[in-house]
Amino acid sequence: MNYSYKNDVYANFTSSPTIFPKNETDQLSVSDWVGVFLYILVIILGVPGNGLVIWITAFDIKRSVNTMWFLNLAVADLLCCLFMPFTIMSLTLGHWPLGFYTCKVIPPIASITMFASILLLTMISIDRCLLVVKPVWCQNNRTLGKAYVACAVIWTLAIVFNIPSFIFWDINQSKKKDKCVYNYRIIRDKGDQRMEYSITICGLLTAFILPLLVMVTCYTILIIRVRKRFTQRTKIMKVVLVVIVGFFICWLPYHVTGMIAVLNPEDSFTYKFHLDEIFIAFAFMNNCINPIIYVVMGQDMKDRAKKSIRIILRNVLEEEASQSRESRMKRLFGESRNTETSV
Repeated sequence: MNYSYKNDVYANFTSSPTIFPKNETDQLSVSDWVGVFLYILVIILGVPGNGLVIWITAFDIKRSVNTMWFLNLAVADLLCCLFMPFTIMSLTLGHWPLGFYTCKVIPPIASITMFASILLLTMISIDRCLLVVKPVWCQNNRTLGKAYVACAVIWTLAIVFNIPSFIFWDINQSKKKDKCVYNYRIIRDKGDQRMEYSITICGLLTAFILPLLVMVTCYTILIIRVRKRFTQRTKIMKVVLVVIVGFFICWLPYHVTGMIAVLNPEDSFTYKFHLDEIFIAFAFMNNCINPIIYVVMGQDMKDRAKKSIRIILRNVLEEEASQSRESRMKRLFGESRNTETSV
């Protein structure tokens, strides 16, 4: 059950599109087994890691705008990790044993969580940029209530953009086995392939290129501004920057090979069939690396040896609030001392 637009492209030149187009003999290739290993790794690292982040941001520290972003990001990543067993099952069995309705529901929901995660990373980048570029505006308008609304809008957009998934995911029989596939035959039978390419390219733009452009723009502005003046938020900025770099590294191979398939499918067919499962699994790795990044960047090595993972996560996730208080106190006392000196 590979939730990918690559299946759509494969469907363009296979009469019986399945999510396992290379597995015609029901024998798993080396790349399939590597993919299974990566999927298992996503579960092992992603479920407890994101679960801990959810617990800390939801119940263990004071709720703030910053913790709302990380909470929703962890929820999206956790939900996506929880769908990995279905992917492993479908890949290893070579067919979809759970029936029509689960095929119609499970893959689209997984796609929704992936898209929500991408939109949340984009929103976090915009938020970081505004904090530095428009601090006065943020002080007056950056509220927890508006963060709730922003998160609700993000999840709504993720659902809306995945409406085609609910339409096109379908059961297809191949060698008397049910395959859960992203099936474009509904529109292909009418002789219209333009919609296939339109949906594929739209997915690439909205799920990778545009979010990445926004992230790069925001952090280019941040780097320029931070170099000019001191900021108390450098650590949290570094954490978010590494999270975004991780997003780019995990998703780039997936989207590059997907575009190769769109632009030149016949020449890339054999090549992609050997590596596609690995690239898809590698993209899913993005859903489990964020808690690891929080821990690694939360404290220096000496402090990490002394503190539990829970304490480290608390420090990095609530850092913005505590640093903001410290910054306000320093400005307050600094202004007081300046006033006394002038008097």
